[in-house]
Amino acid sequence: MKNIKTRSSLVSKVLPIFSILILLSCINYQVSVLAQEDDNSDDNEEDLLKVNVRMNLNNLELKDNDKIKIVAYVNGEPLIKYINSEQSMNQATGNFLTGTFEFNKTNEIAWVGADEYFVCGYVLKGEEPIQPNNYSKIKPYDCDEGQTIEGADQTTARLFSTMKKYQKSVNINTLSPKVNKDSDEVKITVITPIYDQKDVEFLTVIAMVNGEYQIKTVNIEDEVKKAGGNAEEDGNNSDESYIIKVPFVFKRSTEIGTIEVGDMFFGCASSEKLGPPQNTECEKKFIKHFDKPNNIVTRHEEDLAPGGRFS
Repeated sequence: MKNIKTRSSLVSKVLPIFSILILLSCINYQVSVLAQEDDNSDDNEEDLLKVNVRMNLNNLELKDNDKIKIVAYVNGEPLIKYINSEQSMNQATGNFLTGTFEFNKTNEIAWVGADEYFVCGYVLKGEEPIQPNNYSKIKPYDCDEGQTIEGADQTTARLFSTMKKYQKSVNINTLSPKVNKDSDEVKITVITPIYDQKDVEFLTVIAMVNGEYQIKTVNIEDEVKKAGGNAEEDGNNSDESYIIKVPFVFKRSTEIGTIEVGDMFFGCASSEKLGPPQNTECEKKFIKHFDKPNNIVTRHEEDLAPGGRFS
């Protein structure tokens, strides 16, 4: 009987200690897991570039059911967001609203260094349904063409701080000579000279107008052959063979409204071998034609301008 009591006493003393050891082990495991999750979270954040889009709503007359369509392009990757008028009023601070886009710093196209990007915002009128061939006036918009800082985790684009780009579009549209406004299409050709970067194998090219975008990836060897050269024998090719021209065709009727003479459009080219200095280069211009392509040169524009090497 005495042995039983001794054992019971021993068990009663050991059991709490054993329970404490198990509890401490569980706590250590949870802390380790949480720490690992935090580390992974930090790693994921380091792999992302945040583009903060700061919008000045003082220069917009938003009505019920209106929306702002935002198109952003970084490192070969386009993203679109919509903000309705109710959201903008609820989230705005001092009539300024900030939206955030997140892009991968590295993808299969290139990696983000000191590269160019664009962000555009368009007012989508809720009370004006877009009908095919409804050739209406230019809609309020703004665009910002910026440059990332190598190693930075975020950058800021500003929209609607002024309406100068929109006003220029209106002026071009008002003063433009008569064009074939009955055309249902608009053509854009993005031109990218790469004669200084002949190691580029694939080039990703985007054209964007009126909130609509198209992306194409071209094989440089194929493009050089089309120009009459051979990419495998660089010494036999003229630099002119490495002026890459990528055509796009857009329907004039878009979600925002009809593409008009004077509408701003962008062209960008991206490749991991396009730099240095930049893996992505962008330019902007205004639509001038419906009967022929609207050309835009993403880099070395001076060489194709009047008086340039290839003019």
